Amino acid sequence: MRLALEFGRFLWLFGVLALFELLLLSPVFAQGPTFQQRKDETIAKADRLFGQRYTPVAGKPMRLYDKQTETGPPDAVIFWHGSSYVIELVFAADATVARIVLQPEALLHSDSWTDVPQTLELSPAEIQWLIASANVIRPLGDVRANAPNFCFCSGKNRYCVDHYKLATVDHYHEQQVNEQGFPVVALKDIRIMYKESVVGIVEDARVDRNQRHLKVAGQWYHGEKPGVEIFDKAEIGSLVQLVTYGCHANQKACVALPPESSRHGADELVQSRFGIGASD
Repeated sequence: MRLALEFGRFLWLFGVLALFELLLLSPVFAQGPTFQQRKDETIAKADRLFGQRYTPVAGKPMRLYDKQTETGPPDAVIFWHGSSYVIELVFAADATVARIVLQPEALLHSDSWTDVPQTLELSPAEIQWLIASANVIRPLGDVRANAPNFCFCSGKNRYCVDHYKLATVDHYHEQQVNEQGFPVVALKDIRIMYKESVVGIVEDARVDRNQRHLKVAGQWYHGEKPGVEIFDKAEIGSLVQLVTYGCHANQKACVALPPESSRHGADELVQSRFGIGASD
């Protein structure tokens, strides 16, 4: 009798979670005033912080999205930062900010750094400026250790990540030679990737490029590399917990991690983003 009662409670809890998840995915719920109000308030803050909105330059077609990894253009607002850089505010499916990117304007039209003028660079102080601005829009939480927490190199390129409680700050540098012939390291772009905890029922599963993907709350997720246990073993209908960074609404599949490995995994996410091995 006791076993039957426990099983009944489990079924009840499962039903409540499934109903809640369906409500979250409902178009009526997702487009409700709370979501739109949240987004409007965020954009208003960004307008005050960053100023001039970006207007596409005539005769320069936009690289709207990556057809291999995205379903369409991101839900984003773009601002000018000086005359050659832009700040891109990218939203998640729930209208929270998923990422804030400070990058050369040229990358709005091309996916290759070879199309970015070699002389473009940011001041190192702009990392802290962008973090302070981002904290007004969506807090990053406390920094976990002295920054940078982790860097790895590939040729003249250096990729670093700083860990905060609620986000990572990725920054890309390039080694160059200055006018005096001395090597210098130039800061090229900064990306704030917000952490999201995902708890939900596995709705579906698939295998794509030798990796098993899980669908949770309408979004597909996969590990940073093949063989991550939670992705290989989770069954449809089971409850899973994942952590993802910078996942936005138009991604075909977001990279996610088990909660217990979220910090070390965030370093690996930066590596996998560029397909490069690490070296501190």
